[in-house]
Amino acid sequence: MGENVLTGTDTLESLFANSYVQDGYNSPGLTEKNISFVTPEMELQSQNCWFDGIRIGYSEWNFKKDMHFEWKADLDLVTQYFNLRGEVSTDIHVYGKDFPLGNYTHNLIYAPQSHGIIKSHDSKLIIFMVQYKVEKFLELIKDSNESLQHFGSLITSGYPCAFSPENLYIDGQLAQTIEDIRNCPYTGGIRQMYLFSKCLELLVLQADAYHRNRADSHKIIKTDYDKERIVFAREYLLEHMDAPPSLAELSRIAGINLFKLKNGFKEMFGNTVFGYLGDKRLEMAVRELAAKEKSINDIALLTGYSSVQHFNKAFKKKFGVTPGRYK
Repeated sequence: MGENVLTGTDTLESLFANSYVQDGYNSPGLTEKNISFVTPEMELQSQNCWFDGIRIGYSEWNFKKDMHFEWKADLDLVTQYFNLRGEVSTDIHVYGKDFPLGNYTHNLIYAPQSHGIIKSHDSKLIIFMVQYKVEKFLELIKDSNESLQHFGSLITSGYPCAFSPENLYIDGQLAQTIEDIRNCPYTGGIRQMYLFSKCLELLVLQADAYHRNRADSHKIIKTDYDKERIVFAREYLLEHMDAPPSLAELSRIAGINLFKLKNGFKEMFGNTVFGYLGDKRLEMAVRELAAKEKSINDIALLTGYSSVQHFNKAFKKKFGVTPGRYK
C-alpha cells in the first residue's frame, strides 16, 4: 500500500483535494493509500481505498487543542459517516446547518461539492466512512426501500441532506461490519468483491437502524445521556479487557444503574456485557494468531484469559478448532 506524507506546510484542503484522492473514484480496480498529516497542533493517520466510484476511509486524528479547520473537495459525494470516537461539528456550509457528530454515532449524508469548517471538541477523533459518487449510490439504492429512495430523491435535488434527522448510535452489528471491513482477510480481486459486499451490508444495516429508531417506543435506553453512558461502558470494558470490572463496578464507573447497564447494553450492542467482551477478546486473538508474532500463551494473557486452558476452550467453542490448529 502506498503512503503520502503531508507536513505542516500543507493545508487540509490539499489533503482532500490531492489528485490521487479525486482520481481514485474513477479507478476500475482497487487503489489503496495511507496518508500521514503532521502540524504542530495535530497529527493524522489515514487508511484509504477506492474502487468503482466508492471510497473507504479510516482516520485517527490527535489534536493538541480544540481546533477549527477548513477543508474543501470539489467532489459530489454521499457519505456513510461513523464517528467511532470523539465529537465534532460542522458549520453551515457543509450540511445546511451546524451539524454535531457525537461519540459513537453514525448517519448517511449528502454534501454537494463538499466544503466547510470542522470544529473538533476532543483530543482524539476516530472516523470511519464509506463515500460514493452520486451516480454510484443512486444505482445501488434504485430497488431499495421507501426511506432510501426518498433520500435518493433529495440527493437528485442537489441540496445537502441527512438520511436521519438525528444521528444514530452504532450498534453491535454495525460495529462488527466495520471491523470486518478494516480487517479484510483477502487480497487481489476477491478483496474488492469482499469490500463491496460489506459496503452493501453496512448500508442495509444503516437503513435498518433508522427504521428501528423510528419504530421502537419501548426502548430501555431512551435518553442521550443513557446512550452515552452505555457507550462509555463499552469503551471502558475494551480498554480494560485484560482485567475487566464486575458488572456492579462497571455500573458505578459508567454512572448508570445496573438494570439499564445490563439490559441497555444488550439493546444497543446485541449481546450481554460479558458476551460482548468475550467476542472481542477472541476477535483480537484471531488477529494476533494471524500475525504469528506471539505465542499462544502470550495471546491468552493479552486477551485477558486466566489460563491457556480457558483460552483454548473458549476459542474452540467459537471457531471449532483450537488456537494451535488455527495458527
